[in-house]
Amino acid sequence: MMNTPKYLIRNLERYSTEPAISSKDENGNWKTENWSQFSDYVIGIAKSMISYGIKENDKVSILSYNRKEWYGSYVAAQYINAVPVGIYHTSSSNEIEWVVSNSNSKIIFVGHNPNDNDEKDKMPINKVNSIIDSLPKVELFVIMNNVEMPDHPKAVSWDSFIENGLNVKSADIKKGLESINDDDTSSLIYTSGTTGNPKGVELTHKNWRFELDGCLSVMSFDQGERYVSWLPLAHVFGQLVDIHFWIRKALHMHLVDSPLNIIDYAKEIKPHFFISVPRIYEKVYSNFKSAIDSNKILKFGLQVPGLSSIFKNKLKQAAGFSEVRFAISGAAPINKNILKFFQKINIPLFEGYGMTENTAGASLNYYGNNKIGSVGKALPNTEIKIANDGEILLKGDHVMKGYYNNSKATNETLIDNWLYTGDVGFLDTDGYLFITGRKKEIYVSSAGKNIAPLIIEETMKSIPFISQCFLIGDNRKYCSALFTLDIGAILRDEIKIEVSKIPKDPTQQVKLLSENGYSIEDFSNDQKIISKLQIEVDKLNSNFSNPEQLKKFSLLNRDFSIDYGELTPTMKIRRKQIYENWSDVIESMY
Repeated sequence: MMNTPKYLIRNLERYSTEPAISSKDENGNWKTENWSQFSDYVIGIAKSMISYGIKENDKVSILSYNRKEWYGSYVAAQYINAVPVGIYHTSSSNEIEWVVSNSNSKIIFVGHNPNDNDEKDKMPINKVNSIIDSLPKVELFVIMNNVEMPDHPKAVSWDSFIENGLNVKSADIKKGLESINDDDTSSLIYTSGTTGNPKGVELTHKNWRFELDGCLSVMSFDQGERYVSWLPLAHVFGQLVDIHFWIRKALHMHLVDSPLNIIDYAKEIKPHFFISVPRIYEKVYSNFKSAIDSNKILKFGLQVPGLSSIFKNKLKQAAGFSEVRFAISGAAPINKNILKFFQKINIPLFEGYGMTENTAGASLNYYGNNKIGSVGKALPNTEIKIANDGEILLKGDHVMKGYYNNSKATNETLIDNWLYTGDVGFLDTDGYLFITGRKKEIYVSSAGKNIAPLIIEETMKSIPFISQCFLIGDNRKYCSALFTLDIGAILRDEIKIEVSKIPKDPTQQVKLLSENGYSIEDFSNDQKIISKLQIEVDKLNSNFSNPEQLKKFSLLNRDFSIDYGELTPTMKIRRKQIYENWSDVIESMY
């Protein structure tokens, strides 16, 4: 049976001189490698892994933002039937220690965090260096290119690592490849851990193939079409598309140097396929809305049949979506108005649903089968049913092998071959799936009414100058919310700075705010801003029943942050931590 390493061999045979992967050099120029070059690169890494004693089913951790070494190490591990373990580049030292220790990794590949802003405690190499002596099973940590070498006996440079494998025979590589079985663990992906330590999800080669087969049955892409890699490769969504789908379809991958630059890269590359979490689409929508509201000619042009297509194309180009044939939003709910707007201007954006435990995708909207507000119909050969308590259950060959070294959690999640997702929703008469919330996050008001915070939060986040919304309402007389400001939108709409001159890094946005003589508090305490927000909240409240409506809100003086433990590396809210950090503000609303 085919697996991703075998598809790489196929690409070598069929498309050896065709472009495989591109990244920018230090001068900002694109450097492209073909499938032959990338295959040689992977083989070299695989040989070095063998030279350092990596064997079948051994675990190797990869800690970095997306870069060529990430791709190469991941595929090389699978090539010899070892198991790659992705770690988010924003993970704390404690999180890194947990994942590496729990997975029993023998090697850690260490790269960079492009948004560390020269803060040493945000640099992956410094985090690893601080915990390496607490990880006795780790035999080596390999430092990727252009990362400062630490003074530690277990540290080795990338070049030295590669050199160590030069004498390994190709037959040893082939032996590992031929030993792969469908049910062997292909990768170990740790959940983002909104509650407690993350759990290691074991995904097999069969899981990935089944998932890809399902996706490819509803969308079609050809060899050489362009794709932009920016989703963290530690995430199942990133691994599915940026590695397995890329190799399976022999696409032309372009690496983004920072997740903050995704739109700039999209404008330059003009990808055919684009995937993202809602956050990016929310930012694009906010800029679209601001541009339309402030430009009478643009607003008029979009309404005139003869001019409409021209103005729509201009908006698509501005967002980097001029050539996109299929875009997906996943990992969290997206506001319906955003989907409607994107499709109105002919950007084919569709919402899907899935989780790490089922290899990313269970349902998807697509051409000819699209119902906005739903997360689509079940992918082929995927079964979806709703339990008596509303929990969504999944079945199919994309369901995980189990949680690594955690039989208790596995047995609680996999029951009679059904995956208990923890999500709550319903199927309509046409077979479309609707998500209403997380089972563990359903609030019960003091009057006994059930309230799903996720939908309300995502709806409120459609307000252009709001970054985050956190709903309070569990065992309360009424619902309230914590809002955080989108500083980029404040710079754009209140201070009137051109979008092109607004930095993408939130840290730099706050700095620019200060340079213009303002602080965040100037706006979080501004009654005009609060009044504007109240008007928008009142409008959106009409979408909800009385118990679900916001009666009060507080505008915070900073955004939620990974550094404060309020967000996971995938930008999901950690509710317990937010309650703890902002308890005084919350109680002041009751």
